[in-house]
Amino acid sequence: MQRLSGPRVPHPGLPVPVAWRPSGRTTTISGIDTLGRRVDTAWAPQSVTLLLADDLDVSRGDLIAPTASAPAVTQDIRATVCHLHERPLRIGERVLLKHATRTVKALVKELPYRIDLSHGLAHENNPVELTVNDIGAVRLRTAEPLPIDAYADSRLTGSFLLIDPADGATLTAGMAGEAFAERGAATAAAADDEGWDF
Repeated sequence: MQRLSGPRVPHPGLPVPVAWRPSGRTTTISGIDTLGRRVDTAWAPQSVTLLLADDLDVSRGDLIAPTASAPAVTQDIRATVCHLHERPLRIGERVLLKHATRTVKALVKELPYRIDLSHGLAHENNPVELTVNDIGAVRLRTAEPLPIDAYADSRLTGSFLLIDPADGATLTAGMAGEAFAERGAATAAAADDEGWDF
């Protein structure tokens, strides 16, 4: 069984061992109900009720995954981002990070590079800021742990938004992990497909 937010897949049968993130608790799914009747499979965008073997405190934004392939939980995120707002994104800025249905406080710890699209994806290392339409890398520290995948592995659980906590404006769209191959400005090559994951 895959994450319930994923595509329809063959069902191995119930019960299914699963892990809850970010709590780390494990349990088994003993049944699935939809529209008041028991079913053997479920897939997005169905609304379902999961019957669990244990009494767990489940909150909005929690993620359920097969125990063997549950994502790591982290407070330190490195991501490729596209800055969308007129206001620049700078180191030390306090933002909100929206990941799936969970929103947590985050701090911009580092801007490792900005991509210069006019010079074949050359990296400008350690820029002062990211301005509107800039693509670059960011390192974030979140106030709470998040179950975040690399974007290359899952677009749904590997993407996020950075939001201005003052007015709720969307500042930046992010993809966890590296979407572009690391290369220094001095050795920049012409644009090609190497290092792209989308």
